[in-house]
Amino acid sequence: MTTRKISDQGIALIKSFEGCRLTAYKVVSSEKYYTIGWGHYGSDVKAGQTISQDEADALFLSDIQRFVKYTNNYTASLQPNQNQFDALTSFCYNAGPRTLKKLVSGRTLKEIAEHITDYTKSGGKILKGLERRRQQEKELFCRMDGDSADDQKGGNSMSVKIGHASISELGTVNGKKGDQTGKEVCIRTWYSKPWSYMAIHPDAAVREKHAQAVEAACANDNIGYGQGDRNSLNTLAKAAGYDISRVGKCNCDCSSLQNVAAVVSGAPGVTYGSNGWTTSTMKTVLQKLGYKIITDRTYLASKAYCVRGAIYVKPSSHTVCGLDNGASYKKTLEKAGITVKVSNSPNNNPYTEPTVNVKRGTTGEGARWVQWCLWRFGLLDKTGIDGVIGPKSEAAIKTAQGRLGLAVDGIVGKNTRKRFKAAIKTGSEFTDV
Repeated sequence: MTTRKISDQGIALIKSFEGCRLTAYKVVSSEKYYTIGWGHYGSDVKAGQTISQDEADALFLSDIQRFVKYTNNYTASLQPNQNQFDALTSFCYNAGPRTLKKLVSGRTLKEIAEHITDYTKSGGKILKGLERRRQQEKELFCRMDGDSADDQKGGNSMSVKIGHASISELGTVNGKKGDQTGKEVCIRTWYSKPWSYMAIHPDAAVREKHAQAVEAACANDNIGYGQGDRNSLNTLAKAAGYDISRVGKCNCDCSSLQNVAAVVSGAPGVTYGSNGWTTSTMKTVLQKLGYKIITDRTYLASKAYCVRGAIYVKPSSHTVCGLDNGASYKKTLEKAGITVKVSNSPNNNPYTEPTVNVKRGTTGEGARWVQWCLWRFGLLDKTGIDGVIGPKSEAAIKTAQGRLGLAVDGIVGKNTRKRFKAAIKTGSEFTDV
């Protein structure tokens, strides 16, 4: 019998949904006990209780060991792969060992995948947060190690995400303003439509801002899917100075979302017309704007070649934005004729430097860039590079800022990024860590 351990991606999945709160709380008032830290729940948590970040992390390590043990016990006969084990451990951590046992007992792996999304209620009510968690657990569960034979050969077992405007709450092209299901404008694992082409802006900063704009839209439940009022996102975004996090109730569709993100990116010449981009005309527009177009199927059929900030398009069908660099993304950039800076230095950050402020609540590539710096400073464990700026990352940012003589506000802006890079290059400021 194979006894598995949870991987870094499993831990990141759990932490991304649990968050870390240092004061006891109840998700819903009907819950019997309180929760604290990274989702620690039980009779030992009392109303008004507070803990330190170190105590929260210690509780998490203790809890995750218990839930890993439960998951191994209940899935021994199923022999799940790593992705399936990570997904079920996340499920167990959230729903409890009894519910995990109910999910897996007497079922095949295929049947478990079909039923994992059944468990979305708390206190008798369906919660959008649970719907999102079950969906991400299902996507991870159904993902083969490496996604495909080609990816496995390339050693690409990383999770690669895309962001898109998908479908309305009615399963149709029109619906109420705002995301009613948490799935209308959302982040999901990379997939092949199949895509007809990929458009890549030659400026890395533009690509990063585009990806961050899509991530912000996916995180804002005020933004839903609707073709009839597809331009309402741009109207409200423009009024908010294109700060997507401040946009109120509106709708978009797949192509108008990418058009708004391109405006936010600052790509030279990009505007939003009276009706926004459409998938049938995007190729001509993008080429005129200087985006590099890739049509070679090799680069379109595998997540390994995904580039963060790239726009995938299937005309008259759909368009999405890549949110992660795949294992072979540099080959894609080379194919597009975009110069790739390569460094063998151990000080070379593998993540894309953000162009906007990073602070508590920030997620994605920019968060990972900051967390990698904090790891190099010795202020964060490598497992903490999870793409979510929570309390621990925020505390580490403040510590780094204090040691560098910066304003201690927990916000990583242009000046803090500059000092972080200089400190990593010289190593002199953190010799006492």
